[in-house]
Amino acid sequence: MKLKTPSLALIAALLGSLAPAAQAGRPLQTEDAGVLDSGACEVEGATGSLKVGGASARDSALQLSCGVGAWTQLALAVSRATADGASARGVEVNGKTELWKGKPVKEDQAAALTLAYAVASVNVTGGTWRHAATDLNLVYSRPLAGDLTLHTNLGHSRDEISKTGSTTWGLALEHAGFGAVAPMAEVFGDDREAAWWNLGLRFTAIPEKLFIDASYGRQMTDGAPTLWTVGFKLAF
Repeated sequence: MKLKTPSLALIAALLGSLAPAAQAGRPLQTEDAGVLDSGACEVEGATGSLKVGGASARDSALQLSCGVGAWTQLALAVSRATADGASARGVEVNGKTELWKGKPVKEDQAAALTLAYAVASVNVTGGTWRHAATDLNLVYSRPLAGDLTLHTNLGHSRDEISKTGSTTWGLALEHAGFGAVAPMAEVFGDDREAAWWNLGLRFTAIPEKLFIDASYGRQMTDGAPTLWTVGFKLAF
């Protein structure tokens, strides 16, 4: 969402970067096509800092996701951001529904096509809650040679405050891991602003249960805004 003051603009951008990112395969901003099995759940948390010139904003987000059957998972995310004395809280409901899955190409990995969706609200500096954003995202993931997986996104994001829409996209490569450490890289953006690049690492603390991650990205434009995040995922 676009707000007029620099502080609130930073806060809005950061809420938009972290809360939907909890839906993505952290620490990527690009979504993956995987959907939780019915009854399986995950708790994910992240904190990050967005810097633009001499200004900065910080945000923290927490999300609970569960598989609900019918090839679908649903999640509730909450977040809080601050910048230059201003603050905002965000709430998001999001989900993914698997539309198609191919035959396994290696082990249990297969190409898949998923529809991701989200509705977000924001409360800026003690004001009223407002419907802030609505997102739809078509996600395709495919395992490649060399323990790599390709994730591609194409979607539409509507800023409900400014009443504007944008076409969003993402392209990521994720490695299965060298031991417990899995590197990944991506480019992502929309048709209104310059694209970003992002590098991430995920550390498996407890196999299939606990993961720690971090990322660093930079927008490819004048001033080179940067975003770093650290986070975790607990599966149960």
